[in-house]
Amino acid sequence: MDIQAIGVRAYSVYIPESELRLRHIDPENITVGQARQLVDALLGDTSTDAVSLELYPGRHEVLIFVRRSPGEPEFYCFQDFEQVLEAVAALSDSVAASLYRLDGAWILAVWPEEGRTLARLADFGSPLDVPAWYLTHLREHALPVCDADAVAVLRRAFLER
Repeated sequence: MDIQAIGVRAYSVYIPESELRLRHIDPENITVGQARQLVDALLGDTSTDAVSLELYPGRHEVLIFVRRSPGEPEFYCFQDFEQVLEAVAALSDSVAASLYRLDGAWILAVWPEEGRTLARLADFGSPLDVPAWYLTHLREHALPVCDADAVAVLRRAFLER
């Protein structure tokens, strides 16, 4: 079994057939429930966290991408990239955010810090009233620009000169 950190809140977990067979799991027919049990055994109980799993079963192994999110994201839509940069400038580097491009618009998924509000982002873009699963829609249908650490990446690339 191999666990690799990907950024701040994501991991890849590679599980070979030998370890899956010990747990009576068929690599080609693994279920999301079985994958969640494996992740819980490896990383601790994830039932209290917002965790998304992406399964890539193979003939002899399984690759699982695990993304932890501190609560549910808030979504903001921006018509141009300059608005995105203005919004990012108003946030601290520690704020978890992902940026996507969808149908000509920029969508920022932001996880607010504990006890903080993101209301000031509405000064730069439009808040979207969508369910938390909208993030899955974005991951499937939008062009990912920055994942999880979008605030820090965009600030370094465009605002710190």
